Amino acid sequence: MSSVIGVITARMASTRLPGKVLKPLAGKSIFAHHVERMREVEGLDRIYLATSIDPNNKALIREAEQYGCGWYAGPEEDIVERHIGLCQRESADAVIRVTCDCPLFNTDITTRFITSFKKEYADFIFCGNMTMMQGTLTELISCDALVRIHESYHGPAVSLPIRENLAAYKTRTLDIETDLVRPEYRLTVDEMADYILMEHIYNTLYDGNAIPLRDVYTWLDDNPEIARINRNVNIKGVNRYAADLMDKPVYSIVQSGEKFIVLDGNKQVVDPAVFLERIKKMADSGELV
Repeated sequence: MSSVIGVITARMASTRLPGKVLKPLAGKSIFAHHVERMREVEGLDRIYLATSIDPNNKALIREAEQYGCGWYAGPEEDIVERHIGLCQRESADAVIRVTCDCPLFNTDITTRFITSFKKEYADFIFCGNMTMMQGTLTELISCDALVRIHESYHGPAVSLPIRENLAAYKTRTLDIETDLVRPEYRLTVDEMADYILMEHIYNTLYDGNAIPLRDVYTWLDDNPEIARINRNVNIKGVNRYAADLMDKPVYSIVQSGEKFIVLDGNKQVVDPAVFLERIKKMADSGELV
């Protein structure tokens, strides 16, 4: 039987919000909530913290040990190596990877990733109808794929080399339920506005158990003024780039010389009048929210 481990990538030296992984949410650290959520996932052999050798991470390692979570300390920037090191040390065939700024990641599809991998090998399994940019998704990467990635890449965006060249790997996509495709909500913790939003969510909905993602979306729908708290946070360049690789927009507006043109999902030019009429119909019918 294939072995799959859960890996939470975290360090104290966040550039935008230092120490965020140990900031409290409803009485527990952000890291502790990740561990708790990982334990809701079926099929994991064990859960690990993947951190760096920076001495400032000792408090984070102590937190991991307190919650019965294994750990591995590797290079500061070469996060691929951290995952390979864990796979090799623990004889794992694949990792479920999540960064420690996603305390509301989708546990159901994560379980489905593992089930799919154990039925049939794949280098990379990911969600096909939503990007990771919103902070609600994990991904499964095989140890073999990690080793291949590491031949030419030693940076922090672990799966990016696969996403840039999907044809070179055996990949599989699984879709989440339509009602959980909510790209308008940002549920990742990167800046203070994100943390404030997450505090509102946890202070209201957390009862000692992992919060169901549907409950989060329902509450945000009912509290739009709170949902807007982090709407203006700038998205990191690498996250934007990775999302662009995966997104399949219905329309795109791109610059052409000093003007702009509208393209459809197949990158064909669309008459502006047709585009505006379609947008109006979508708005009138409630399709556009």
